[in-house]
Parts: sequence; C-alpha cells; structure tokens
Amino acid sequence: MKPYLVLIIAFLALNQINAQRFSSKINRLGLGADATFLQLDSDQVASQTQIGYAGYFDTRGEFNRFFDVVYSIGIFNHNIDFEEFGTSQTISSSMLGAEIKLLAAFRPFQTEYFTLEAGPALMLNGEFKLDDVDSSKLVGTDVPVTLEEFEKTNPINLNGVVGFSAGTNGIRLTAHYHYALFDALDSVDTLGNELEGNLGYLSAGLRVYF
Repeated sequence: MKPYLVLIIAFLALNQINAQRFSSKINRLGLGADATFLQLDSDQVASQTQIGYAGYFDTRGEFNRFFDVVYSIGIFNHNIDFEEFGTSQTISSSMLGAEIKLLAAFRPFQTEYFTLEAGPALMLNGEFKLDDVDSSKLVGTDVPVTLEEFEKTNPINLNGVVGFSAGTNGIRLTAHYHYALFDALDSVDTLGNELEGNLGYLSAGLRVYF
C-alpha cells in the first residue's frame, strides 16, 4: 500500500502547488454590446435576416484553470424582414426581449485569452412588431397569413448557446449562436393551420470587465 500512498500524497501536493500558482479572479462585472442577426427557421414563412443590437450585463468568474463561468442578462432589439405573400416585396419587423444565460467557458490553452463557450439561456420576447400596418397585406409561402395574426409569438423559450470569446480579463470579443429549442410562433394561417418555426440568431460584440 505504501507506493500507492506515496503517489496519492505526491498528486495532492502537486495539485496544491498548481492551485497556489493559479490566481483566481472571481466575479468580474462586465458591460457589453452586440450586433445581432435574427433568423426564423420555418417552411411556412420566408424571412431575410437584418442587423439588430443587444446590450449585456455580465459576471465572469474563473472556476479553475480550465473553465470560466459566465452569467449574463441581455436586452435585445432584433430586426428581421418577412417576404410578402405572392410578391417579391418584404415587410420589416422588430422584436424586443431579454435573454438570461449561463455559460461554461472552456479554456483549451489554460489561459483567459481564448475560451469555447456553451450553455442554456432563457429567452423572454415580445411579439413581432411589423412596420407595415396595412391589414390587406399577407405573409407566407404556400398559404397566406394575415399580418395581425402573424405578430403573435410564444413569449418564453429555452435557447441553446454556443460560441467563443477572446481577449483579456479586462476586455473580450465575443461571438455566439443562440437557437430556440421550442416553437416560437403562436399563430395560424388563413386555413387554420398552426404555424411552426424556431428562432435563432448570431450575436457578435465586445465586453468590458471591471
């Protein structure tokens, strides 16, 4: 048993030495802004991505030499265009909402300079705010949908988030893809068929930590 005991003691001692070398910077507070690119994944309504924006409040802590933990609250204003039914015209719209996310940030090089990040996020969103209020216009691919009906969305969704960030403990560039796991639409077409579609968006921006 003695050789195993020596190995265990040596392993614990080495771990303790490495832990003392590793300086943990816990709960750094950060502010940031992103450009966002919303898309609707649906066969029933055609859309075109437009640039939006989001503001974030983050906390970022070093869990150990391999992982950071990021907790973030963001307010977004997404923009997206929908193709009018039977024409090549588009109808502009926007969506206001908030996202609360918890990410594990893996350090592949055991430094803060680059992290691969993934985790869940709770998204709270409003309805599609359509700029064109002409009630005679329609959206949809095969079956038309009235604008008044199409505005309706499910207000709560669960997102999966993956991406990366790069920089220092004080300032970082970030890029993430957010995909809603559940149906985002709460409307029907003119034939009474329920619409189905998932929201996803790319975000890219800057974080400054204090």
